[in-house]
Amino acid sequence: MSSVCIVHFQPIERYPPVFNLLRYLAAKQYAVDIHVITSDPGKEMQQIAIPGITIHRIVHFKKNISKWKRILLYALFIVKAFFLLLRYRPASVLYYETLSAGAPCLYAKFFKIRLMVHYHEYISPTEYKNGMVLNRWLHKCEQFLYKKASWVSHTNYDRQRLFLTDVGNFAPLHNFILPNYPPASWKNKTVPHTNNGKTGFVYVGALDTETMYLKEVAGYIAANPATCYWDIYSENYSAGALEFLNKQQAPNIHFKGAVPYDSLPEILSLYQVGLIMYNGHIPNYVYNAPNKLFEYAVCGLDVWFPAVMKSSLTYVTTNTWPKIIALDFQSLGKYNLQQLTDRTESRYVAQHFTNESALQPIIQRLSE
Repeated sequence: MSSVCIVHFQPIERYPPVFNLLRYLAAKQYAVDIHVITSDPGKEMQQIAIPGITIHRIVHFKKNISKWKRILLYALFIVKAFFLLLRYRPASVLYYETLSAGAPCLYAKFFKIRLMVHYHEYISPTEYKNGMVLNRWLHKCEQFLYKKASWVSHTNYDRQRLFLTDVGNFAPLHNFILPNYPPASWKNKTVPHTNNGKTGFVYVGALDTETMYLKEVAGYIAANPATCYWDIYSENYSAGALEFLNKQQAPNIHFKGAVPYDSLPEILSLYQVGLIMYNGHIPNYVYNAPNKLFEYAVCGLDVWFPAVMKSSLTYVTTNTWPKIIALDFQSLGKYNLQQLTDRTESRYVAQHFTNESALQPIIQRLSE
């Protein structure tokens, strides 16, 4: 039996696109031995178990550890991952993000393998230059292997275009787009127009005041208690964001805490509008069509996102519902809520953003 190894430095529990791929790969029951090398998410998150897939959680990064201990853990991850690759001798190796590149790049220098790479995020040359030394060094290493890779992908065309320009002569020969869509089972068109006469807004995901229009959205919702309310679900939030929300004392804004990913379809069906709030502080969030855009829309919710998110503009639709709308989040008060959410003149069109269709090319390449 041939072996496939997926290296993902960050805990896979925090990345739904990864465990969606693993579940789909397991369901297809390819005749391969599948191993995942990742980090331990700690006690704050329940570990994912997928029948037929062996998951190796080889280090655990605690919050607020010293610089030198963090460096040691980075090194330990690379060493342990490399020896696991030597042990299982995979014919195919897929790694996610530059921080995962150390062991796969080293392994690819000694063995002929099918090397594959996917990037959740886009990192600009300036960010590599001014960021963590290890990330910069690993990026230099992986560039020398791009032309040998049989797959290098980004989540949208804008990010891929920027990436290819950035790497110049090192540009890989096999480039792909791999968007972050939810499972087909999430499809739903039963979302009510209002909840007891009020429009229900929902936000799911990381939360902070520096990189998002959190203050602007909170101000808009708080000013309209008679017509709308907002529920927030997050397990990754800054202390400043939570402090800000508590200070608002708005009766129509509720922080709900963490929620399991698999529970989201049922939870989202309770609301009418899904919010995305990135303010475009770095190119990654300007050229961004995030998971939540597709998850909200597939579940039947309208989607509001800031117009600064250029890569999301291609999905805008206003004559059908669910509506996907780009707005000026710095001036939300100028919009008429009833007009934005009105569906009387529009027809329902199902959104066919499914990971089963998006994942088929990478699954085929990985299991060849």
